Amino acid sequence: MTMLSLLREKAVLTLLVLVALGIGIGVAHDRAVESGRSFIVLEAVSLIMKPSASAFHLTAVAAGVTGDAARPRRSILKENAQLRKEVVSLRAKNAELDEIKLENARLRAALDFKQSTKLKMVAVEVIARNESNWFDTAAIDRGRTSGIRKGAAVITSGRWLIGQVLDVDRSSARIIALTDSNSAVGAMVQRSRCNGIIQGQGGDYLTLSYLPKDADVKIGDVVISSGMGRVIPKGLIIGRVVKVVHNKVLGSATALVRPSVRLNQIEQVFVAEPGQSISL
Repeated sequence: MTMLSLLREKAVLTLLVLVALGIGIGVAHDRAVESGRSFIVLEAVSLIMKPSASAFHLTAVAAGVTGDAARPRRSILKENAQLRKEVVSLRAKNAELDEIKLENARLRAALDFKQSTKLKMVAVEVIARNESNWFDTAAIDRGRTSGIRKGAAVITSGRWLIGQVLDVDRSSARIIALTDSNSAVGAMVQRSRCNGIIQGQGGDYLTLSYLPKDADVKIGDVVISSGMGRVIPKGLIIGRVVKVVHNKVLGSATALVRPSVRLNQIEQVFVAEPGQSISL
């Protein structure tokens, strides 16, 4: 008998043994299931294979981590750059939405003010500013053709007086703020009705001058336009008194006033037609 024949017979014999063993295990498994008992062979195989399965799982996880760590540095940098670009884009969009929201609020407040007052006014927009230590002026986008006249009051939607029209062109005009050193407007203390002249100091404050020495004016009093001369409407809010000085030598009193709003804080304003005597 040759070696090849011997190997063939051993293979056939081994196959027959494995088949018989498989049938026996299958019958034993079925009987164990029917009787509700555990199958000792299956448990033994599971116990033997469990370490191998855990090792395989750990190997797979380690391979995944290694694969992630092995990604090219250029790819990671590219991804980070893209994320930074998206963050910048989102911030820009948020800023744009915030600006639109603020603009809508300003326009809504301006519309409500125009509808609630009987004054004849023209809505204008500030298009340029010229601020310095002593001069505070700005340009607006309406002029003579829109009914803007020299000396007219410049008002905000909060009923605040911030200045007057200084000079006018056909399609634009220049306004001067109350804080400008060349500005002077008739004013009075709202509570006591003491009259004086509000003058700019070229800084952050105004001066209410030409008050009598016994003028009833206190810190915190609201100062409004007096309407004298019938150019600036009466009752527009100018600011609040922060200091009172009595000059016994000159027999007069002066009040330092903080304006309610500054020209550099606004973008949309109204120009009231001169000659109106209505009180707000």
